[in-house]
Amino acid sequence: MSQPGRRPMVRARTDHDLRSEGGDQRRRTDRLALPPGARVWAFTFGLAILAILLEIGVVARHPSGAAPLQIPWPLIAAGFCLAELKVVDVHFRREQHSFSLSEFPAVIGLFLLSPTDYVLAVLAGSAVALAWSHQTPLKFVFNLVNFGLGATAALAVFHILATPISTPSLTDWMAAFVATLTTTVLSALTIATAISLSGGAPQFQKLPQMVQFGGLVAVANTSLALLAVSILWLDWRLLWLLVVPLATVFLAYRAYLSEREKGARLEFLYQSGRILQVSPELDSAIVALLEHARMMFRAERAEVLLYPRVTGHDALRTTTVEGLQPLAMRPTPYDPDDPIERRIRAEPHAFFFTRAPLGPDRVGLRQAMVAPLRGESGIIGSLLIGNRLTEGTAFSDDDLRLLETLANHAAIALENGQLEQSLAELSRLKEQLRYQAYHDPLTGLANRRLFLDQVNERIAVHHDGRVPVVLFIDLDDFKVVNDTLGHTAGDRLLVAVADRVRGCVRTGDLAARLGGDEFALLLEDGDDLARSVLVCRRLLEALEAPLQVDGQEVAISASIGMAAGRAAPGRADEMLRNADVAMYIAKADGKNRYAVFEPTMHAALVDRHALSAELSKSVGRGELLVYYQPIVRLDDGALYGVEALVRWRHPTRGILGPDEFIPLAQESGTILALGRWVLLESCREAAAWRTERGIDRIVLSVNLSAAQLQQVDFVADLEAILAETGFPGRDLVLELTETAMFHDTQTTIARLEALRALGIRIAIDDFGTGYSSLGYLRRFQVDILKIAREFIGSADGGSEDWAFARAMVALGQTLDLRVIAEGIEQSGQRDQLRDLGCEFGQGYLFARPGDGASIAAAFLPPAMTGAAAGRSPGGRARFAAVGRGAMDRQPRVTAGPATSTTSAP
Repeated sequence: MSQPGRRPMVRARTDHDLRSEGGDQRRRTDRLALPPGARVWAFTFGLAILAILLEIGVVARHPSGAAPLQIPWPLIAAGFCLAELKVVDVHFRREQHSFSLSEFPAVIGLFLLSPTDYVLAVLAGSAVALAWSHQTPLKFVFNLVNFGLGATAALAVFHILATPISTPSLTDWMAAFVATLTTTVLSALTIATAISLSGGAPQFQKLPQMVQFGGLVAVANTSLALLAVSILWLDWRLLWLLVVPLATVFLAYRAYLSEREKGARLEFLYQSGRILQVSPELDSAIVALLEHARMMFRAERAEVLLYPRVTGHDALRTTTVEGLQPLAMRPTPYDPDDPIERRIRAEPHAFFFTRAPLGPDRVGLRQAMVAPLRGESGIIGSLLIGNRLTEGTAFSDDDLRLLETLANHAAIALENGQLEQSLAELSRLKEQLRYQAYHDPLTGLANRRLFLDQVNERIAVHHDGRVPVVLFIDLDDFKVVNDTLGHTAGDRLLVAVADRVRGCVRTGDLAARLGGDEFALLLEDGDDLARSVLVCRRLLEALEAPLQVDGQEVAISASIGMAAGRAAPGRADEMLRNADVAMYIAKADGKNRYAVFEPTMHAALVDRHALSAELSKSVGRGELLVYYQPIVRLDDGALYGVEALVRWRHPTRGILGPDEFIPLAQESGTILALGRWVLLESCREAAAWRTERGIDRIVLSVNLSAAQLQQVDFVADLEAILAETGFPGRDLVLELTETAMFHDTQTTIARLEALRALGIRIAIDDFGTGYSSLGYLRRFQVDILKIAREFIGSADGGSEDWAFARAMVALGQTLDLRVIAEGIEQSGQRDQLRDLGCEFGQGYLFARPGDGASIAAAFLPPAMTGAAAGRSPGGRARFAAVGRGAMDRQPRVTAGPATSTTSAP
């Protein structure tokens, strides 16, 4: 009988799958409701119920036929037991098919036994065979139930199709064939299901192969059994005539399998030799050889240990284990007292090794074959094959001889391979060092050195109609990512950007990382630069899509400068410099764009640097001015305070706005001196208004840069300014952008707490224009939100036009924050904001920024002198009414986390 899974297949797979199928299968099993063993027990119980139902509902209703010879059922049980014990196993990798003559007694029993006796014979014979093979309780019960189900199914099919009441006819013979084939299919199906339930790899895709093999053997065995039945029906004394053909068939098949096994071993040695010859590297060759050997010997573990050439050095161990990643050439301390190593030195040939105290590298080794790797210079290592995968079987003497032959071939190849590997290692190391010298270690792109070399080569082989083009790419506001998410996240972002840059170029183009957040591309294009422009647009579009970094969505953009080497391309560094100049122009024009280099750009950049140098001297020359813009209450138009705004009175260019020089001040560091001067001057002038014009309170808002806030002595310096000018800290509001708050958040929080201790209030300027997270509003304990002009709708705009402003006002009210709207230019906008609940506003509707004298004349009480100073009923009462309530609120003290990610304007 062929059993693609009946007893032998379960012996090969089921117990292994129940206990140690592997990491992936185990994780999949853990997600199910029941453990593997419980599922198989439940399945076995279901099969038993099905067998009982078949016995009661179908088999018991059919009487036994009139047989000419009554055979005791124990005799059939003994024949069934012998047939199940004497099987021929056909192995393929980890799977096992078995060939036996169990159909022979089974078919005879169908004709000569009653249904009850037939079931008893099958159960008794199989129970003895299963007990003899020492199977686990689960396997024993499952296989016994499986045999019982097969017996009842065969009886049901046989007695439905035919009832042998006389000499067996063609119908009876066909019924016997159908019965045995039914048993074969049912057995294959139940065992495939059991393996899948136990957490093993699903077997259903192998069912056709299992049924085909089993069916062929079942048909052959059934034919012989029917011949025996016919002889018994005629004269039982002629039965001995079947002994010779049965024995011949059995022995012939075993001889065929023996020859097939010899062929497989020769093929194994041939393939092993090819592996050692064609593998380019020693470590990969050893891994491939071990995997090949594991499959041949149907083993769980294979290992090569190469001994150290110098005493005291580590050995090199390569190990492959079923279901795990191979470990190649791992340094391992060499222990000559290891039990296996002692036997290798003591015995000249391969040997079997059973379980013994072993080191941690060989935990779980139950049985093994070990062969020394004996080269021309002596023993260079050992080869170990351990733990047979097919349970119930062990390594044979033939296996041991095959392993020794393999070890002898492998030793010579490995001994020569170590010398070859030394040379290959030197070559590989040389290539590795060359690669590292010309590539960026973080992104794998070309570095500046390789990029410049390639640009020079393209210039040297300049073709008519084709020009080399350099694109200089600089990420916009990349420092914000480093400051907010950390440098590790910044590195991951650079790697992601590099991947997108690669995706925008074609074969033949060169992408490089020049350093920091600067990248470059080398292209070839026509004189019209059409393709280069297309690449620039593609890059900008690719970088616009948000990136996921450490679970957070990060938006990034870039500014790109393009320089082409036309008639006289010059040197590579000149082209790169020109592209860099164009990139700076793109940044100055608003970022997230590209610019093509023109000769006039260089002059503009020189002019920009000259302006930056002049700016650093402007503070000392007294060229800076403080302008003020009023902040009013929207409900009655009363003055709330003023915002201090800096201007530069340039000697030749006239009055310059902040957009023209603040970015230069931030780049050059002049922002520190400039910012301190604005604080000092605005506090001095506001304090003078209070004294000269009899004002009790006036709120002064001053913009603060991230660089100022990070200064160690900033709080102490500001306290000195307040003391020097006499301006009270409770009336000072410091405005920070969301980006400024995220420059070293821990330092920012500490600085803000110190400022609030002085009574100073904190406002977020241009709220909503950065990358902020609303949670940081509480963590930074701000007092005022200033809505950027971008979110102020038009005077006649609909609900959607005012959606953002409405949300921000509601947010401020929810968090008990003052809300100031910027950029109000129309009375309709003021009315809309007032209806939304916004308290304060500023913009051209109320006044344009002006110097202190003009603002004071327009909005403050007239100056007073002598005893009347500070005593004017009209002036004092008027301004007190304006400021009362709005300014008396003290800085809020709140708690809770918050986030913010934005860039400074």
